[in-house]
Amino acid sequence: MTINKNTKNNSKTELHDTLGERVKWLRQAKGWTQTDLANMAGVTYQNIQFCEKNKIKMPRYIKELADALETSIEFLLNGEVEPNVVRLEQHISIVSVDTPIKPDQNIDYYVIKIEKDKQLFVAKDTQIVGKVNKVFIGHTN
Repeated sequence: MTINKNTKNNSKTELHDTLGERVKWLRQAKGWTQTDLANMAGVTYQNIQFCEKNKIKMPRYIKELADALETSIEFLLNGEVEPNVVRLEQHISIVSVDTPIKPDQNIDYYVIKIEKDKQLFVAKDTQIVGKVNKVFIGHTN
């Protein structure tokens, strides 16, 4: 599917500024009703209605929506087209951090866990690049 790009910001769609607008646009481009999309994503049509009316900022079924609409979660949430996003058909974990992390081939990244309100100790040449806000562990069958 071709996406029209805004001339000011090449990563945003022209008239689809919200999650709901992007979901509705993609659904209509496929010629589906809200019920069709709901069935494809395994949710109720009311879930799709609420999403398209922007009554839900982060649906718990975002992955199912992205899969059904054949797009990325990044596009649904931010309107950003990520050409390097790879869909993995295996067990994956998605970690959200408070600071963007740019992958670097010369650096290893680790996720650690520490009890709340405990002091974090790091090695001398270690840099803390962000705090984990949310962890989503998804499984495919």
